[in-house]
Amino acid sequence: MIRRSSAILAVVASVSLLVTACGSSAKSDGTAAPAASTPASTSAAAPASSGGSPASSAAPGSASGSAEGSAAPSGSFAVAYMVPGSLGDLGFFDSGEAGIKRAASDLGATTKTIEGGDNNTQAWVNDLQNLAKTGTYNVIVTGGDQVSDQLTQVAKQFPKQKFVMFDAEVPGDNIASITFRQNDVSFLAGVLAALVSEDTADYPMSGGGKNVGIVGGQDIPVINDFIVGFEAGAKAVDPSITIQKSYVGSWTDSNTGYNQAASMYAKGADVIFAAAGGSGLGVLKAAKDKKKYAIGVDSDQNALYPGFILASALKNVNNAVFDLAKKDKEGQLKTGQTYVYGIANNGVELKLDTDLVKQATADKLKGYSDKVAKGEIDVPCVDPFCAKATI
Repeated sequence: MIRRSSAILAVVASVSLLVTACGSSAKSDGTAAPAASTPASTSAAAPASSGGSPASSAAPGSASGSAEGSAAPSGSFAVAYMVPGSLGDLGFFDSGEAGIKRAASDLGATTKTIEGGDNNTQAWVNDLQNLAKTGTYNVIVTGGDQVSDQLTQVAKQFPKQKFVMFDAEVPGDNIASITFRQNDVSFLAGVLAALVSEDTADYPMSGGGKNVGIVGGQDIPVINDFIVGFEAGAKAVDPSITIQKSYVGSWTDSNTGYNQAASMYAKGADVIFAAAGGSGLGVLKAAKDKKKYAIGVDSDQNALYPGFILASALKNVNNAVFDLAKKDKEGQLKTGQTYVYGIANNGVELKLDTDLVKQATADKLKGYSDKVAKGEIDVPCVDPFCAKATI
């Protein structure tokens, strides 16, 4: 993806503005926490990725999905990735693919990626089964709450196969889950939105009305965790600020995302946070068309509409996927556990467009970020994320 000049503010060691993604006050370092007894009712903010395919030559895929990669020689370290959707929509599925590619380049892993298609649950089952049947892959990676039931089914059928599930928690003796502290990065997004909404001097497209909004993908716990964090951040700047919110009801309906954002801008919103996956792309376009500001999500979307997107709230799925692949290669991966990614292990970050966000604003953001990192600000959360505790 073509990128503008942008920067990451430091939360730790004053280098980068990295924030976590789940509402516990405990800070995560990438160690495992016991898995919950039931699957977390969470969902990914939207399938997406920087696109592209693994560098290795194409290999035969399952009947239900398109596959890319190469067969693993006997005795080699191999990782497979089943995308319950499609790559290329500039979100967290693409980030997962980046982690897979890094496992190939940095760990020498043989990799294979299969795109299972959107809303094709039987294809997801078939793809996971076909990967597990080979007995080739040390670990099979997938992600998003939408595939939780299918992973549970297949993991029980292949108890000796290890699986990694990101952005949702799925219990199972052979499953390692990954969750993020998205409420913390949303808190900073709320702070940024509020600061911009009250500053007409540095941000001329702001009306100064102290009015911001957030568009969510669906009314589910993971998105509501984004929303409560965003609301808390905005109110930390100004308790009287107006906060509009809506749900698209889909991860792929950019037209509805556009219309909801346009309505919020018409009602006085100066900044809108698009926590809606592919639907959020419509929010970003509305910011450009209405000459207002927006905040992206899941991948660095700052360059999509230069001059209108203040920052992007990122879940660094790539880092987490690579980290667990590395742990597995080193014999340290713990299945039946949940790994919580956040401030201490580059789990989430707010990436600013430094051509647009002024240094004074960035400095204020860092002040809030440091307080969150130290536990001086306890960001509210939505269950089941509040229960996470790193051990």
